[in-house]
Amino acid sequence: MTSREKFLNFLNPVNLLLWIVLIGVIVFLLMPLLIVIPASFSPGTVLSFPPEGLSWRWYEDFFGDDRWIDAAWLSIRLALATAFCATLIGLLAAVALTRFIKSGKGLIRSLVLSPLIVPLIITSVGIYYVMNELSLTSSFQGMLIGHTVLALPFAVIIIESALRNYDVSLEEAAMSLGAGRLRAFWLITFRIILPSILAAAVAAFITSWDEILLVIFLGGPNAQTLPLRMFEFLSTQVRPTIAAISSMLIVSLFGVIAIYQLLRWQGSRKRKPVKLVDEPGLLG
Repeated sequence: MTSREKFLNFLNPVNLLLWIVLIGVIVFLLMPLLIVIPASFSPGTVLSFPPEGLSWRWYEDFFGDDRWIDAAWLSIRLALATAFCATLIGLLAAVALTRFIKSGKGLIRSLVLSPLIVPLIITSVGIYYVMNELSLTSSFQGMLIGHTVLALPFAVIIIESALRNYDVSLEEAAMSLGAGRLRAFWLITFRIILPSILAAAVAAFITSWDEILLVIFLGGPNAQTLPLRMFEFLSTQVRPTIAAISSMLIVSLFGVIAIYQLLRWQGSRKRKPVKLVDEPGLLG
């Protein structure tokens, strides 16, 4: 297609309308970012936009309050532990669903994905009942199990999709050369699907980080994650501290995405296509 044909195709009314809708959606999604970040530097005591000046006051208010720091540290520990557990269990479940389980696969997959279908309040009540029977309420372990249950479906979906699109003959070739099943999986399959595993870990991390309702059920009065403290803080007052925290979360999220994309780009550069070289005496 020539440049003229591409331009005429762009001016097509349907394509032009789709581009306008796309740009409108992007602007709509970016508007909160364009408001929250400047508002976090407001010197006033009331959250307002545009800010009357620039100040680090509310960032200092966050780092100077032990309650905010404790909540953030609990959220980080809980989200990292959830990402590890959900990704590990999701990897094992995805391998089992794609390779070993022959009968009842649909039922097992439905059970694993049920937290995405069942309303969160019902799931939270059920998890609370089980954790209460195990005496794990108001504990980090109880919250970790609950968050892992909620994050597991995302890990299974992402990793199972990667395994379904994976060429098993590569692993079989390694096994035919003397590698055991586990060694062939680790050296071949695991490294190929590593981007999907990282994506599953990121999805599990975000799921845990954003969860409030389950923390209310399982956390108890002394366990406050950062989103829960932000929610309770907003119910009593509106100060730019919330904007400062939101800005740091936005920057951190974009930083994680940028690092993930950089790792994927470096990985794609390292994987060079294999070329058949016609050396003397090799091919006759």
